[in-house]
Amino acid sequence: MERIPIDDGRKSSHLAVRLDLPETPGDEATAVLYVHGFASSQAGEKAAFFRRRLTEKGLGFCSFDLQGHGESGGSLFDLTLSRNLADIGRVHGLLAARGLRRLILFGSSMGGGSALWYAAFHPDDVAAAVLIAPSMEMDKGLLERIGPEAARRWQSTGRHLFEHELGSAEIGWDLIEDLRSFRLERLQAIYRTPTLIFQGKRDESVSWRSVVDFAMGCSFENLTVHLMADAGHRLIDRLESLGRLTEEFLAARGLLGEALIPAGPVAGP
Repeated sequence: MERIPIDDGRKSSHLAVRLDLPETPGDEATAVLYVHGFASSQAGEKAAFFRRRLTEKGLGFCSFDLQGHGESGGSLFDLTLSRNLADIGRVHGLLAARGLRRLILFGSSMGGGSALWYAAFHPDDVAAAVLIAPSMEMDKGLLERIGPEAARRWQSTGRHLFEHELGSAEIGWDLIEDLRSFRLERLQAIYRTPTLIFQGKRDESVSWRSVVDFAMGCSFENLTVHLMADAGHRLIDRLESLGRLTEEFLAARGLLGEALIPAGPVAGP
């Protein structure tokens, strides 16, 4: 495990990073960068599954804990999408320094939403994205989940205690204010990354309609959504299927096998 120190002038922190280098990194080499979900970590089952599967195919694979999660520093209370994007950028910088400038972004839930925005802001550096139940308009989802009275209390006090699978955590209102500055319409207008999305129709955390509406509303058309009618949010029981479809998606774009280190930009089909 590596550590990336963070000192923004106000707070000191660090990111815990695990990097498996490919056999032949170079200036145009490509690596998977995995971004986990809310209150999760890089130690999750999906990250472990895709690391094993894709490193066997010759890809570099990197995962890390967002600030406030896992073995990284920082507080979950200070979570914002802007902070997530800065964390992804720091890890991207580490990869670029190791000869892995181009990314295949993987993201789950909140990590999927963060990956979408990072790809949108860095289209030349992200060759493709593979997302599992990416959070769309997370601010609206969180406020609907807790109801109007709790939402008013959250805004008034600046904090709310969220229950999650592993326990509970206080989140600051700054998360909502920050999320509101990232409008879905802008993302749909600027997004330019070939993307594969897996989404369960029985997902109680991310609305399948929000994912389909995002894809349908994008001006960029190289997006594929696999909608599973009988699946929930985590999709742990579908990993073998997800792995096969992911490999087909990446191979079709020259991102597996002999085309791992392309001579130029990777084009869509």
